[in-house]
Amino acid sequence: MKLKAAILKTLSRRTYSGEFRPESFRNILIVRPAKIGDTICMFPLIRELKKSLPDASIDVYTSTYNNFMFKYAKQVRRVYTKHKERNVLGTVLDLIKMRHNHYDLVIDTLDIRFGKVLALLFIRPDWLIANTGFERRYGLDNSDLGLYYKLNTWKPIHTADRLLEFLQLLGVRDYDSRMEFPIGTDSISFAESFLKPYRTCHLVGLNAEASDLGRSILDEELVEICRGIRDHDNKLRILLFATPDRREHMRSLIDQTKLDNVILEDHTKSIFDVAALVSFLNVMISPNTSFVHIASAFNIPTVAIFQNDAKDISFWSPRSSQYRIIKPLDASSTIRGFSTAETTSAAIELLAD
Repeated sequence: MKLKAAILKTLSRRTYSGEFRPESFRNILIVRPAKIGDTICMFPLIRELKKSLPDASIDVYTSTYNNFMFKYAKQVRRVYTKHKERNVLGTVLDLIKMRHNHYDLVIDTLDIRFGKVLALLFIRPDWLIANTGFERRYGLDNSDLGLYYKLNTWKPIHTADRLLEFLQLLGVRDYDSRMEFPIGTDSISFAESFLKPYRTCHLVGLNAEASDLGRSILDEELVEICRGIRDHDNKLRILLFATPDRREHMRSLIDQTKLDNVILEDHTKSIFDVAALVSFLNVMISPNTSFVHIASAFNIPTVAIFQNDAKDISFWSPRSSQYRIIKPLDASSTIRGFSTAETTSAAIELLAD
């Protein structure tokens, strides 16, 4: 650890000269190899950056978990990828391309990482800005490196707001924090076609799956929520989202428990198709996953189920104009103990508003 810290501090020594003039920047790179939810939280920054610097071209350095997310982002010129270890050559080739682009500015959105620092040193932008970071590694955070011209202090605020704060380092104070997720017209057409038989119904979206079982809605909890909504109004329809490998399980669960008010989402081929379906909902129910951020991008009223963790809620809470947060009474890293009755009631309240 001490050796890595010493190497990073030595390699990252840099003296900036010249005038920092954001209005003159023409090539900008945003470093954000992240997952779907993190990426949706970045779209406001991209939109507002392009609005503030309309003559600049914006590229993004992504990962295999989010490089496909920018297909319809008109403000993004090129997408580069940090590939998995088995495709090191792909990463190296993209690093070479980024170096050849000669960026005026790189916005580093990540906590300190050894490999990231080496990549930034290789890309060699004229100016580098960053956030100090949430997590320290090797006894350091980004502020301990001489690599950056300016840094924001890390704050316990929503991820989208923390990303938007980079604009302040560029002298931009007036910006729009509204969420968005560009998805394309083909996905909208798919959603309209899929939902056509239910066009007279109020639709409640329900996603049960999270990154781990502890933060996912279990089968019995899902059934209780669906039955609670049906007991309130049997004309309401629930659109149940499931990953392809879980669809048959969910189909069987619906049949076995006779949930005649549940429609299983099917035939989606991309995250854009999924998002298009969400955009037509009246309410979305989900654990803390990308569905919360997708719903926020379309201002869909949301019931978000979180573990009882104030920091996690502040970082990732819904940004829709109407939402409810459901959490268990006891602090934990899971959502076990959350109230399905409270979840149902919250969804019904949002439908009535």
